[in-house]
Amino acid sequence: MIIETIIIVAIIISILLLFLLLVIKGKYIAEKLNIIKLKTLLLVTNDETAKKYALKIVNKYPRNYYAHKVLGKLYEKEGNINVALDEYIRAVELNEQDYEMHYKVAELLQKTQKNEEAIIMLQDLLKMKPNYLEATMLLGNILYDEERFKEAVSVYMSALKFYPTEYELYYNLGMVFTRLNDFQRAKDFYRRAAKLNSYLYNGQYNLALIAMIQGELDEAERHLLRAMEQEELEPILYFHLSQIALLKGDNEKALNYINLALELDSKLESKIAEQPMFIPIQDRIKIPNEPSKKIKITLSEKEIKTNNYLEEMYNLVDSLNGGNFIKIEDEKQFVEQQIENEKER
Repeated sequence: MIIETIIIVAIIISILLLFLLLVIKGKYIAEKLNIIKLKTLLLVTNDETAKKYALKIVNKYPRNYYAHKVLGKLYEKEGNINVALDEYIRAVELNEQDYEMHYKVAELLQKTQKNEEAIIMLQDLLKMKPNYLEATMLLGNILYDEERFKEAVSVYMSALKFYPTEYELYYNLGMVFTRLNDFQRAKDFYRRAAKLNSYLYNGQYNLALIAMIQGELDEAERHLLRAMEQEELEPILYFHLSQIALLKGDNEKALNYINLALELDSKLESKIAEQPMFIPIQDRIKIPNEPSKKIKITLSEKEIKTNNYLEEMYNLVDSLNGGNFIKIEDEKQFVEQQIENEKER
């Protein structure tokens, strides 16, 4: 009798477990079908319809990672940043291995002026995925904005181990070392960036400004002319070429350059007025009555800050003594040398 009772109980338990398994599997299949439908809606219908369906899914399945991720992207697309951030954070909580979501959270934290939280998020992300280049760039940008330049150097240098031929890393290091007043190392990195990307206008421009600060007029002129190969009608190039010509005593060449600069951007008149060196040719400078011919090229906020800093340094310092640049052909050797330099600092 006891054995028969045990058998009956076992059968009942088995039936209940089977039923429970079928229910769970049914819910799983139903949830998967909902996701397939959501993906289809994203492809064939408008965002509002897809958003309503995604909301329906998260109401029924609160732990559905994909639906939260989709909602985050849709809210971000419509400009609802704070709600998008909440959805991305929820997605990260549900799937810590989705590095893209970690990055999106950090990106939106920066957009909402929560830089310290963004820095922590990106530092954690780079511990999990140290070769995540976009995360490196974003972290470096935020650290630059916060004027935490030495930390930015460390971030970019770490990434060089994975991307020894990525010109943007060298270019950003050039800007960071500029702000650290380490002009020789800035030159090294700008030159490396220019070697890897010959179309890098602003790298050549910054090299020219550093050369002017160091009193190396011929070198500055060479870099300005190389920058002009990319941005032929950039007025600030003609402005600095005029300055160099004046310093070399060639007033006629300086006059030609400064008139070209003003023809492209008449607003440079105020900049000229601030520079006593233009006094010898002041009477012959032509201020155009017509609007400027060309709108100034677009630079990032970081590039503008770096350029302005170099301009200020040039105006404050007549000359700085720089070390000799050693040309290194092999990127890996260059990276190793720079890492060693960091250890010694």
